[in-house]
Amino acid sequence: MLADSHIHLFENGYQDSGKNTLETYLPLIKEFSISRALVIGYEGEPWASGNNAYIANLKKSNSWISPVAFLKASDLSLENLESLADQGFVGISLYLFSNEDVGILQNIDDGIWQLLVDKKWLISVNSKGDHWLLWMEILKRNPTLTLLISHIGLITIPTKSTSEDEIANSLTAIASLMNFSNVYLKLSGFYALEPSDSVHADQRLEPYIRYVVEKFSSDRLIWGSDFPLSLDKVSFRQTFENLNYIEPLKLENILEDNLQRLLR
Repeated sequence: MLADSHIHLFENGYQDSGKNTLETYLPLIKEFSISRALVIGYEGEPWASGNNAYIANLKKSNSWISPVAFLKASDLSLENLESLADQGFVGISLYLFSNEDVGILQNIDDGIWQLLVDKKWLISVNSKGDHWLLWMEILKRNPTLTLLISHIGLITIPTKSTSEDEIANSLTAIASLMNFSNVYLKLSGFYALEPSDSVHADQRLEPYIRYVVEKFSSDRLIWGSDFPLSLDKVSFRQTFENLNYIEPLKLENILEDNLQRLLR
C-alpha cells in the first residue's frame, strides 16, 4: 500500500486544463492501493483561486484526503489559521521563493508557530537554496514544529558525475533541518530535479536519493507523487519505482507508514 504525501487536486484541472484531477486520481487509488493522500492546496496563481475551499469540500466525501491549506506568507495570522481549522485542514502549505516572503516569516510572532504546534498541524513547504536557512531560526525557537520539506528541498542536480562530498554540500541546509525531530523530507518531485541531460537523468539523481536514504532516518522520509504535475513527464508508477533498491522495511516506512503515523 501507499500513502501519498504530495498531490494537487484542482476543480478545473492544473492550469485550467479542464481535466478532472479527482477523476484521474481515483483509479490510481484502486490500482496502487493508496490509503491516504496529503492534498497540497495551491492558490499562487489566478487560475488556482479557490483551491482551499475546493479541497476542503472534497474531504467531506473522500476519507482518504488530508487537506493542507495554501497560505501566502503575508496571510499567516491567528485569525486565518482558526478559520482554516474550522474547515477541516490538517496543516498549511507555504511556497517560499522570494526574499520578501522570507523576511515576512522571520518577523512572524512565535504565538502563530505555537498555535500550529498545539493543533498538531503540518507545515508543507516548497522552497530552495538559502531560503531553507530561515527554518533553522524558526525551529530553534519552536523545535516541535512539524515541517515537511517538499521535493528533497528542490536541490540542483548537475549533469556531470558528482562526488559524495558534493552531494553532502548540496544538502547541508536540509541536513541541518533534519536534526530536528519533527522535520520530514519528501522524496517527491523527482521529475523536476532531473538535469537537462535526460538520457542520464536517473543516473544523476540516484546518488542523491541513495545518500538521503543512507544518511537520514528512514522514519522521517516520506514519498510523494506530485500528482498531476509529474504525469506530464513520467507514469505514476515511475514516481516510486526508482526507490525499489531500498531494503523492504525502510521502503514500507517511506511509501506508507511514516505518513500514516504522522497524520494520526
